Amino acid sequence: MRQHRSAFASLPGSRMYIMTDRSERVAVVATALRDTLERLDADAVAQRMEPDLRHTPEYMRLARDYEASALRAELRRHAGLLLHWMLSGTPPDSYVLSEMYERARECAGAGQPLDCVLLLHRRGARAFWNAVLSLVTEEEGARLTEWAEQGRHRLDSYFDSYLDLVTRIFTQAYADQADLPSAQGDRRAHTLFDRLCTHLPITVEDQERAARLGFDLAPPYVPFVALIDKSAPAERADLAARLRTAGALAFVEDVRITGITGPGFGWSAFLADRRLLLAEDLPTGRTGLQTAVDNLRLLVAVASRSQRHGRVRADDFLPQMLLANSPEVADAVTRRVFGPLTGGDNGELTATLACLAENQFDSASTSAALHMHRNTLLYRIKQIEKLTRLDLQSHSDRTVVWLAVIWAQVSSRPVGSRSLRTKGLSAASRSDGLSDVIGR
Repeated sequence: MRQHRSAFASLPGSRMYIMTDRSERVAVVATALRDTLERLDADAVAQRMEPDLRHTPEYMRLARDYEASALRAELRRHAGLLLHWMLSGTPPDSYVLSEMYERARECAGAGQPLDCVLLLHRRGARAFWNAVLSLVTEEEGARLTEWAEQGRHRLDSYFDSYLDLVTRIFTQAYADQADLPSAQGDRRAHTLFDRLCTHLPITVEDQERAARLGFDLAPPYVPFVALIDKSAPAERADLAARLRTAGALAFVEDVRITGITGPGFGWSAFLADRRLLLAEDLPTGRTGLQTAVDNLRLLVAVASRSQRHGRVRADDFLPQMLLANSPEVADAVTRRVFGPLTGGDNGELTATLACLAENQFDSASTSAALHMHRNTLLYRIKQIEKLTRLDLQSHSDRTVVWLAVIWAQVSSRPVGSRSLRTKGLSAASRSDGLSDVIGR
């Protein structure tokens, strides 16, 4: 690992050099810059880093598996590491490296791609420097910028050493995680599942994978998708491993556990966890397997947004499933109902219309829910009908309003927002990328 002195020790005229005619002034500048960094708080730096990273694909992928507070804590750790390294010239000690290694193992266990994690750290190094500049005074910022630009090799040297360290730790952790029996079982199950979803003949390799997993390849198959509410990656890996031990073909897929069982598989012990959400389809052959699993992924996404647990059936969410399978239609319904109410001072009218639909358009129930006099409600209804040109006494118009409201609930967007389409609920992306759908 490349060794460093303090980030400012190599400035001409610092205390590690013999003073020259110019050195005294430069030493004063170096001391001032060092004092600037010493005053910075790692929490404040992390808070400024987060907006730069929050909307990157790599950060959003991590957000599927980790609470926002955990991601902020990780940013704070890395900000503190860089600040300390630049001030002292001392790389992280074995304790810090051990903690980083364990967090890297957790990322690997959660299925986070190594290249995405490393790219996020590279983005984070730049976000760190931008955050530092945003937290200092204009004069201090000019000094830091001048130092960085004049001594680019020094700033880049610290970032390169930091990224080299992260790359080495994460690469080793990912390699070690891949050697675990549970990870190997997960990969075998996923590979065999993908093979079964194709129309290719079962090979000797497929039979060997099934034998190692203890899974019976004879159809019919019962596809399932499960979700543990607010679970850690280790919990999902453990559930998949226990399901495989019980005879299921199960693997972790983002925040879900997906797979197939034989008819009559015993779920009772697993459903004892009240956080578990389970969707199963009817027994099927290989031909209908992929379509069935795609529909189950969508069902779990919809049901989780409705705060459901235990077993769920598509019959319980037919309107939501219909809209989720037709996002263009869902958007059109939403625009028809809430489009005329967007903007201006119509927030109260939007909330009133949503509450009215949730109370089956009963005026008394809606008035009670809104703590509003009935005459005030009737006035608002007239205003809504005038702006939207909807007849809220008409059964067909009420149906359109109801569909718009339940789509807003399913997609977890504010009622009346410009577009309620969510990638996680679209049929095109329901096989993965449910970060917009499954809150954790």
